[in-house]
Amino acid sequence: ICNFWRNYADIEDAWNSLFHIIEWYGDNQDILQPASGPGRWNDPDMLIVSDFGLSHEQSKVQAALWAILAAPFFISCNLRNISEEAKDMLQNPLLIYINQDLRGVQGRLLARKQNFEVWKRPLVNGQYAVAVLNNRTDGAPRSFATTPSLLGISGCRAGYRLYDVLGKLSMGIYALNDTISAKVTPTGVLLLFLNPLC
Repeated sequence: ICNFWRNYADIEDAWNSLFHIIEWYGDNQDILQPASGPGRWNDPDMLIVSDFGLSHEQSKVQAALWAILAAPFFISCNLRNISEEAKDMLQNPLLIYINQDLRGVQGRLLARKQNFEVWKRPLVNGQYAVAVLNNRTDGAPRSFATTPSLLGISGCRAGYRLYDVLGKLSMGIYALNDTISAKVTPTGVLLLFLNPLC
């Protein structure tokens, strides 16, 4: 008897490998997502944060998407040599809170559009986590805008308090139709936590 299982190919210490795993999870989410839940987890392989193949922004992508996917957080780097920025990220309490959410619902890919991918995970107490991935490998940070309503979030008419999880910043209170704007770096991510005011 086991309660988690590896899916897809072995991860390699490279952006292309990480990105292909993320894309495969999105392409196959209708099969994978219902199989996941408390006591039964899909495992897209170990975290390669603070190894050699990813930039820090790309490491954020893996941490954010693994949290959205309710994936096990197995660290593969040598902890004697882990970078301070990687250690700070992996010990981020809100990132861990999202990953370890008690509902255990695996998040889903909502949209792929203009090199952005939007992933959403419902959490306990009407909370949500949303990851916005910029999958371009070139250019400057790109502007992204949406609203809670466009993300399919409508449970609390009073609105939501938003947090930039990896930036450790409060973004303020947003009504359902207020515009959320941000810039996302190439091969980078914005991970949002939405806490209802209701």
